[in-house]
Amino acid sequence: MLAALEAGAEDIADLGDTWQVTTAPTDVSAVRAALEEAGMPVTSIDLTMLPSTTVELDEASKAKSVLRVIDALEEHDDVQNVYANFDIPEAVLESVYA
Repeated sequence: MLAALEAGAEDIADLGDTWQVTTAPTDVSAVRAALEEAGMPVTSIDLTMLPSTTVELDEASKAKSVLRVIDALEEHDDVQNVYANFDIPEAVLESVYA
């Protein structure tokens, strides 16, 4: 993983069977090349938006409202991806789906 960090990777996370490497879009090619040169196969590359700050939704009513909007956006035919910066604690999420 040192090769990825030296090539510009910002973060590396162990997901069990795979590793997730986070990098700026401009460094994707360099990081991929460094990983492949180090003998680590790259199975996929996905560009996504990651929030720099998050908003905690600690009330079930607010969490329910936001999740309804997210669901509606995801089901719309013209929407390809939905990104959000909210964080719902497990206890609140359980009460929303209870």
